[in-house]
Amino acid sequence: MLKRLSMLSSPMGFVLSALFVNGIAGGFVWPYFPIFLSGAGLSKSQVGLVLGVSNILVFLVRLPLGRWLDHSHGHRFDLPLTAILLAFPALLFVLPHTRSPAALILLVLALGLARLPFLPLGLARLKRQSDLEKKQFSPLLFVGAHHFFLGILGLLAGAIIVSFGTGKTFAVLWLVVLLSMTPLLLPASPENKEDNLPPAPPRLLPNAEEILILLSFFFFHLVNAPLLPFTELYMKTHTHHAGWIPWIAAIAEVVMVITAFSVSRLTSVASARIALVIASGALALRMALYGFSPSAAGILGISVLDGVSSGLFWMASLKWMAERSGKSNTFNQMSGYVDLTVMTAGALGTILFGWVDGRIGFATSSMELLGLNILAPAFLLLAGKRSWAPRRKKDTPVSS
Repeated sequence: MLKRLSMLSSPMGFVLSALFVNGIAGGFVWPYFPIFLSGAGLSKSQVGLVLGVSNILVFLVRLPLGRWLDHSHGHRFDLPLTAILLAFPALLFVLPHTRSPAALILLVLALGLARLPFLPLGLARLKRQSDLEKKQFSPLLFVGAHHFFLGILGLLAGAIIVSFGTGKTFAVLWLVVLLSMTPLLLPASPENKEDNLPPAPPRLLPNAEEILILLSFFFFHLVNAPLLPFTELYMKTHTHHAGWIPWIAAIAEVVMVITAFSVSRLTSVASARIALVIASGALALRMALYGFSPSAAGILGISVLDGVSSGLFWMASLKWMAERSGKSNTFNQMSGYVDLTVMTAGALGTILFGWVDGRIGFATSSMELLGLNILAPAFLLLAGKRSWAPRRKKDTPVSS
């Protein structure tokens, strides 16, 4: 029994637990937010506004979390971290019993914030373990595992929810999350304690080259982020196959895994830059196909392009974070800035798409906003190759 607990509290148990909980959030919970909000009587523009504000809330914690992770590398933070992690299953317990639209909006916002720590925590812990064992850190392996969990759990969510219904599934989901969090809540075993943690790193501020790259990421997600929730709403309101909704995200996630592993050996800066351009092209094609008002089966087919574009983006963006941070102990802060950029773009994009969709419909909105896809490659080109080189000390402005 003690041996099993020791395995659970190992670094890999810690990482897998964080990935699994994040996978449940992405496969079971997040895809249903638009459905819950729409069922509570909110319009499409209101749904977009709520989901957008949910993304903005990341500003409250992401950069402080990144700086702490650069210092502790995911080492347990005892009571404060435990309280933060336990908020997610606690809020899930309340979700199926919430009827008031106002309370549901607050709950969706809180769940979006409570989900946030798990993925950065797992990524930081894996990087720390690689540093301790003097192994090369492979973010591509992590992103592949991340999307594997999302894809498999998304497929599982579809089968379970169709069989048992949304209400019954969510009534027990909080307990599944709580049990799967066990490795995160166990005390660290003596051999896994890290007594010689690095000093707290400086607060990182992006320079001009990094801002251009972040703008490229911003415009990619300004277009990409709103497509999934509004595709799910379109499936619900314009087809007779609402039960297929979980499969949209699940297919995309499975293709993400395949894409990430297929290009994982292409680790040069040039290949990562090309991957970002291809990702924008696949996203543009996806929007063009949505413009033809596809059937339910067509929507599932188009989800393949979602997986290709997102898989290429996350592979390339993690490559940029690893290259740019180098050995400066700022990887998690760099990751925090990428997350802030992505979340801000998601917030604005979801609000924009919700407003346009409410006025002219989903298919026409996809065609009208198609031209925005040129902006991500344009800023990538402006940033140039130097923006991928490791930071030098004189290029590392910090805040006091």
